[in-house]
This record gives sequence, C-alpha cells and structure tokens, in this order.
Amino acid sequence: MLAGVSIGTVAGIPAGTLIGEAFGWRAAFETAAVVTVAVGLLIAAFLPALPGERSAGISQMLSLAGEQRIRRMFAAALLIYVGHFAAYTYLAPFVQEFAHIQGQALGALLFAFGLAAVAGNLAGGALAARSAPFSVLIMTLLMLGSLTALLMFVGNPWLLWPVILVWGFAFGMIPITTQIWCFEASNDRVEGVQALLVCVVNLSIGGGAFIGGVVSGRAGFTAAIVIGAVCAALSMFTVALAIRSSRSVICTD
Repeated sequence: MLAGVSIGTVAGIPAGTLIGEAFGWRAAFETAAVVTVAVGLLIAAFLPALPGERSAGISQMLSLAGEQRIRRMFAAALLIYVGHFAAYTYLAPFVQEFAHIQGQALGALLFAFGLAAVAGNLAGGALAARSAPFSVLIMTLLMLGSLTALLMFVGNPWLLWPVILVWGFAFGMIPITTQIWCFEASNDRVEGVQALLVCVVNLSIGGGAFIGGVVSGRAGFTAAIVIGAVCAALSMFTVALAIRSSRSVICTD
C-alpha cells in the first residue's frame, strides 16, 4: 500500500501534464475524475470491510508534535516538498523559456521525469530499509544538486535531460523515505505520525505551488527553481542536524 501511495504521488503529476499537453488541461481533470470513480467502485466491490483496531487521537498527535526529533522530521519533509513543488510547478514554462523545448518534446521530458521518479521510489525503499535517515539525506543532496545543475545547464540539451532524470529520481525517493523515517521514530504511534505527515505534505504541496507562483510572477521562472534549491539545502541541513542529534542521544545513553 505504501508503495502504491508513493508511486501515485510521483507519477500522477507527470501523467497529468502529459495528458494536458496532448489533449488540453480539461482532459487531465476529466481523466482524474473518471479514474477516481472507477477506483472507488473497485474498492467497494472487492475490498472487505474491516473494523478499525485503533485510531490516532488529538492527544497522541499533540504528543508527537511536541517531540523535537519528530518536529525536525516534519520540518525536513515540509521543506523538501515545498521546494519541489515550488520548482516543479513552473518547470514547463522555465524549460520553454530557456531551453526552447515545446509540445511533445516537453511532454516526453516530463514523462521521463515520472519514470525516473518511479525508479527513485523503488530505490528509496531499498535504501530506507537499510538506513531511513541517510536515505532522506541522500535524497535531499540529489535534489539540491539537480536543481542547482538545472539553473546552470538549462540551455544545454545534452545535460538538461540527465539533470531532469536525477531530479525525478530524487523526488521519487521523497514519499517512501520520509514515511519510513517517521514511522521508525514513532515508537508504535504510526497512526498519529501518518496523520500529521499527510497534513504536512498536503500543506507543502499547495504552499510550494503558491510560493513558486508568487516568486515567478515577480522575478521570473528562474526564481521558482532557486526557491526549490534553497529549500532543498535547508531540508538537507535539517536532516543532518536530526541525524547528529540522534547519534548524540545514542552516545549519551
């Protein structure tokens, strides 16, 4: 289930963009509506009804939010999601303006981003199984490197494609690595952590796109990519700080 959520997160936007480029933006919304209804019918028809064994109350979520390591994890997740969506939302016009890639070529580029994201999701799961904190650190480093390289090499098609693939791979790692990292630190309070993480992610998606729109409107599309790189750097610093703090606690114990 976790893999399905993660793959849907990383593949949905490129797929929607590809449909929009080929058939218009209304077709993307119509496709999403049809797929949603179809999935709902399949769930009702084939999945058994199971009673909930436990739920995450307000007290549990407040308790989690009061823990410093949990706050750092959520801060890192918020920053990387905000940075990604601030930049990715305006990737298409940025590439159109500076790399002069249009139409089907742009759709192919974004689709390649989606494929790389699926690969990153699978790789992220394997890395997180070994060390969730370091898998998140690697992801933020790849995100920072790819966004910085995009600013430097957007005009070079030979370098643009590899940079976009690395960015897609890094984004694919985000959902699975951040979720596993938070779950490992939850001390059997998975429901509360999941509820808070979903809130953080959804706020970050909307907030990132909004911030990207504001800075793009005032300073151009390059500014949105810069915001993405800055957020990735801050997220990387937050993750490194969390890892260092957890090591200090272990040494003290």
